[in-house]
Amino acid sequence: MKAEFRCVTFLSDFGLSDETVACCKGLLLLRGVSLPVIDISHEVPAFDIISGGWMLAGAVLYMPVGVHLAIVDPGVGTDRRIIAVRSARGDIFVGPDNGLVIPAAERTGGIDGCWSVERTPEELETVSPTFQARDLMAPVVADLVGGKPPEDFGPALKTGSLNSFPLPAPQSLPGKISGHVALVDSFGTIRTDIPWKFLGSLGDSGIKISCGWLFSIPVGRTFSDVSSGDMVALEDSWGFVSIAVNRGRASDILGFKPGDPISVELTISGKP
Repeated sequence: MKAEFRCVTFLSDFGLSDETVACCKGLLLLRGVSLPVIDISHEVPAFDIISGGWMLAGAVLYMPVGVHLAIVDPGVGTDRRIIAVRSARGDIFVGPDNGLVIPAAERTGGIDGCWSVERTPEELETVSPTFQARDLMAPVVADLVGGKPPEDFGPALKTGSLNSFPLPAPQSLPGKISGHVALVDSFGTIRTDIPWKFLGSLGDSGIKISCGWLFSIPVGRTFSDVSSGDMVALEDSWGFVSIAVNRGRASDILGFKPGDPISVELTISGKP
């Protein structure tokens, strides 16, 4: 059964200091989109596919089924593909084929279909090679909302042919879980792709974190479980391991950035 779209979401690294976001949203309105257009973020660090993909995946479960426009596109104007990916929940993600939309599609049931977006010249007005979000992808989103099926935009693709998200899946070994920094949020909290459930039942245990060097860190339920200025590891609001500083910025202290490998080793009561 065809899913009924209830929203359009928009994520990009465009920032809000110029007119680029407004152009895309205005075009959606001009082409008849009357659904709510929800801005997930336009402050994704420039060209940062990892942070953008993690933000999109973190937001989409709290959205109704919709069409999701996601633009972090270092290869804009090249021969990289533009894709439409449908998830099992019924969402459709439109964006570049660089792995950006993959985590969000996986969190909404997995990929149920994908297509290459190949508009013919007679279907297009002028397309700027540096602003395909406005001239190509936003019109596709509007057409999807209007009822056009994704297979009308181009040939079906095999799921295995899509470019993967840049981070491989975390690996769990006895006493050690290896993953990556996925996002540094606006508070300087370091969010990882390591599911908290991989740690098991910690009780009053601490953990050791390795990202180039090894250091011990207490485990807390929330930021205020440690004194102001102290570091704490906790389960973030999406169920993953995060490193925070109570009323401070862990990223400023540690210098970790998205994509950095990180591992967690379990300790008992702060001892190896």
